[in-house]
Order: sequence, then C-alpha cells, then structure tokens
Amino acid sequence: ADHTAKKLFKMNSVIVFSISQYLARNLKVLNLRQVLKLKTINGIEVVNNRNINNQNQKKWKNEPQHLLNAAEQGEENRKQHKWSGYMAPSKIGIVASGAFTFGLFGKTKDEETPEDKLITTIKRSVLCIQRQEFDKAEQMLHLALRMAQDLQSKEGVTYIYDVMANLAMEREQFKKAEKLFAEVMKRLFSEGYGENSSQVMHISAKLAHMAQLQGELDKALQGFTWTLKRIEDHMKQTPNDKDVQELLGLTKNWFGQLQMKLGKYADAKKSFQEAYDTLVEVYGRINEESITILNNLSVACVNLEEYELAKKYLMDALELVKELKDTAQEGVLQANLGLIYLREGLIAKAKEACSLAWRIGKNSKNLDAVEQAEYCLNEIKSFVQ
Repeated sequence: ADHTAKKLFKMNSVIVFSISQYLARNLKVLNLRQVLKLKTINGIEVVNNRNINNQNQKKWKNEPQHLLNAAEQGEENRKQHKWSGYMAPSKIGIVASGAFTFGLFGKTKDEETPEDKLITTIKRSVLCIQRQEFDKAEQMLHLALRMAQDLQSKEGVTYIYDVMANLAMEREQFKKAEKLFAEVMKRLFSEGYGENSSQVMHISAKLAHMAQLQGELDKALQGFTWTLKRIEDHMKQTPNDKDVQELLGLTKNWFGQLQMKLGKYADAKKSFQEAYDTLVEVYGRINEESITILNNLSVACVNLEEYELAKKYLMDALELVKELKDTAQEGVLQANLGLIYLREGLIAKAKEACSLAWRIGKNSKNLDAVEQAEYCLNEIKSFVQ
C-alpha cells in the first residue's frame, strides 16, 4: 500500500490544478462596462474618461474587480489545459492519462486491490473536475480521503488534500483553500520537504495569488517576494528544471497582475514579459497562454500610454488566435483592438474592428465578445455625437 501511495504522491507535482486553469478560464480581456476599460485576466482594469482626446484626462487608473465565478465563465471554462500551451495535454490530462495508468491494467475486476480502488476513485474525481462537476468531485475526494486513511497512506492523504485545496481555489473558496493548503504544507514539512521544494513553492505562489484576489495586497506582495526569491535560487542550481521554469513563468504573470493593482505598470510590464519569455522557452509560442499574457502586456502598455506597442501585442495575440482557430477569443480581442483605436481617435478603424468583433461573437455565440463589441460601438456613437 505504501509503495502504491508513493507512486500516487508523485502526481502531486503535476496536478497543480490552479496552474492548469487560472490562466485560461479567466481570460476576460477588456470587459467593458459604463466606462472605457481594459482588463487583464484576473479582473485588473484600467479606466479612462470618455473624452478620449483630452490630454489632461489620459492617465488611466487601476481598479480591482472580483473574479467572475465559474457559472459566469462561459466559454473560458471549457478550456482545461496546461500553462504550457493549450494545445498540449493539460496537467489534469497528464494525471488522468499518465500517472493514473499504473495499477489499472493487467488485472481483472475481481483482482482489484484497495490501492487500485483508491486510484480509480481519485481518477474519477479528476474527471469530474474536468467536466466542471465540482460537487460530485468533492464528494469523491472525501471518499478517496477515507480510503487513503484506511490504508494508512500518509502520502496518499497528503496528495488528496492537495487536490481538494486546488479544487477549492478553482471554486474561489479561498479561505477553505488556504486551510487545506496549510494542511498540505504541514504534512509536506513533516515528510521531509523543505521550503525550496517545488511542491512548497507551488503552494506559496497560490497562497500569494489568492491573497491578491481577496484584496490583501501587502500579504500578496510578501508572498510573491518570498516565493520568487526561492524559485530564482532554485533556478540557479537547476537551470534546466522545466517544472520550476513553468512555475517561474506562472508566478511572474500573477506577480504582474499584483503590480498592476499597485499601479506599478512598468514593473508589471517587465513581469509579464518575463512570464511570456519563460512560456515560449518552455513550450513554444503557439498556445493560448501566450494569448493571455500578450493581452496582459497590452493592458500594461495602455497604462503607460504606449499605444503602438499595446496594439502590437494585441495583433500578435490575434495571429495566435487564428493559428489556433479559436474564434471565441478572436471576437474579444478584436473588440479590444477597436477600443484602443477609439482611444487614439481613429474612429473608422475602431468601428471596423468592433463591427468585426460583433460578427465573430454572433457567429461563435460568444456573449462576452458581443457585449464588448456592442459597448465599443456605443462608445463610438457617443464620441461622434
């Protein structure tokens, strides 16, 4: 049982569930309501008064906004993939198709052991998570936890707590997630893992990100500073560790979002660029996470009034969207581009981009794209009047 549990716990390093999902499912770029806004993936907005050409009103402020819940995510929720590239198998997919395969073949149903039943139960819970059946997943995880406890598998119990913590984070049950992650860290330390282990650093990054999402910015800043230092120290010792490179990129992207909230736009731009460079180095350019970070870079540039560069990043994102044939995001990004044209007073280009966004949104049945395009078109009408 203990041997099987150790195999099971190795999955802890790959089922970093929030890493698999947070980047993609929160791609709410430039979600516009009532005032001209640009928005990064986790609700960071830059806002401008409607008098676009008034140079005295060109400074955009940064406002926090709550993350949309799972029921409101719509199309974004269908994407469950790795930070790497959304064309690659997701971390969840790796667990379900790879690490879970041991012990599931070569036996008949009558020969299934308690360890096999535990693995199967966890596999089913992960599949429920993939299908957004969160309540069912949680029930199965509690069942798996009792099974692991009956088997006296310390590693298995720790692993299940980790999955439960990530599920709570995905459901935006942040206080619950924090308590579960604290339990996981306590168990990791008791099992000999140090502060610089990849498992502990993953959790530290998540805790900092959750603090940011809850508006606890000082706590988030301390957490990211602590985590990034340890990640960078780890990278100096093992520069070819792909898992830690991936964690560095993810953490830099989250840290950039915090810097946006703090109004440190130049620092945020640097963090987003480092996140993007890491992503490309590890997984290549053609993936949906690239789209997300390019959007974040665009928003940072708008705050810095670097409009040409902001448009370039959006155009790069649109090229990737077309390569990936992701029409759902194409409409949103076209609306984003139209709003930047509107900011520059380029009415004809703004109308062209937002009209195209509306058509794409209608054809792909993407409500977000339609709403943003309609907002942009209404803003154009107001500006012309």
